[in-house]
Amino acid sequence: MIFNYLQMLRPKDWVRGFFWIPVLATFLVSYSLKVALIVSMISFCTLAYAFIINNYFDVEIDKKHERKIKANTNPLAKGLVTERGTLIIITALLFFSFVLAAYLNFIGFVFVGLSVITSTLYSIKHIRLKEKTGADIISHGLMFGFFPFLAGVTLAGGIIDFYILSVGFLFFLINCNALLSHQVIDYDQDLGNTQNTTTRIGRKISFIFLILIQFIFLLCFLVILQHFILEWWIYYLFIFLLFWVPFDCVRRARKVFKIQAKNYLPFHFIKSKFRF
Repeated sequence: MIFNYLQMLRPKDWVRGFFWIPVLATFLVSYSLKVALIVSMISFCTLAYAFIINNYFDVEIDKKHERKIKANTNPLAKGLVTERGTLIIITALLFFSFVLAAYLNFIGFVFVGLSVITSTLYSIKHIRLKEKTGADIISHGLMFGFFPFLAGVTLAGGIIDFYILSVGFLFFLINCNALLSHQVIDYDQDLGNTQNTTTRIGRKISFIFLILIQFIFLLCFLVILQHFILEWWIYYLFIFLLFWVPFDCVRRARKVFKIQAKNYLPFHFIKSKFRF
């Protein structure tokens, strides 16, 4: 039972990626291990909340998603956990994230709140930004990239200037692409079960947008390099992400569809006249 509640938090989906954004942001301002530890706890709580609230409102959809049922990414959909227990965890995660954020910095508390609000609007019934064309991509970039980065900076006592906003925008683009690539790969499972940008505009056009956003990311990165001297770890991080995002898309596509990676590379996609 306990394992199933932990599974609801879906740490495997974010612990190697989203989790580190606010933590790394603190090191732009302070190398205090105390601050970094508290921010990491806040990041854990807010991300766990975002994924568990998504599971909570996606129960009926996930019941029809064969791969998610098999992977047990939503134990609530399989009846392995209760709604009451899920709501208790949600309340606890919100409480700890807000208390810890308020302890560090009020402005940081505001950005943590914005991240939580966006992730709630992303999943909650009657609003569900995740089902609105374009809004799902933008909100994903804000709640997992832009707001957490600004939260990390301000929680550590930093100020928001053009440099910070520019780096935050790069994290925004990365997380926009992360969701879009996920939608492209899950297109067959999502079609007819849920609505999102890719199911509405089609896999072909979505793939073009994947390439376009990656190009914008590269362009913005080069512009920032012309105006600012980046911290060495930020420089290498974005170089890594520049290549990792398309590579990860290909890797997951191969795993899901069991096809050759070359069938998902941009040049092959364009060469074959958008035959997916």
